[in-house]
Amino acid sequence: MARLVLFLVPALAFVALLGAVLVKRTVVPVPGDQAPAFEASLLDGDGTLALASLRGRPVVLNFWASWCGPCRDEAPMLRRAHAAYGDEVAFVGVDIKDAATDAAAFAQKYGLEYPHVRDEQGVIYDAYGLTGQPESFFVDASGEIVEHVNGPLTEPALGELLDLLVARDA
Repeated sequence: MARLVLFLVPALAFVALLGAVLVKRTVVPVPGDQAPAFEASLLDGDGTLALASLRGRPVVLNFWASWCGPCRDEAPMLRRAHAAYGDEVAFVGVDIKDAATDAAAFAQKYGLEYPHVRDEQGVIYDAYGLTGQPESFFVDASGEIVEHVNGPLTEPALGELLDLLVARDA
């Protein structure tokens, strides 16, 4: 009986821990949900940005890292989209799992002139239920998630989603 208890207690603890992690990871915001609020340090070190401060404007949240190949591929597309839609849509980059110097060099190299925040503790990453990077959330002016793209964006899809955000705000 003692051997059985010695085996079962750690096994049950493991199953409980695994269950808690899985439950935590399955709470992923979906279109129609309010975008999880956050406030994080700006990548340039000059203060913080709160998602709530952008209420009233549609927002593109793009989660990226400097070492991520698909993030490098979509960066020029995001730069062009920001140039075309930046007056109507707020773009926010969320740097995850990255060194600050590498992230700053990435943003500068690709000319990403919109605000970027650092998610050093993974709090935003967890709140949005991310599984990797890149991932993007398209949020309307009222804070409702319109779309979530898990993986790299394509130019046609990005244009369609930005047009949808602008139309919803009109």
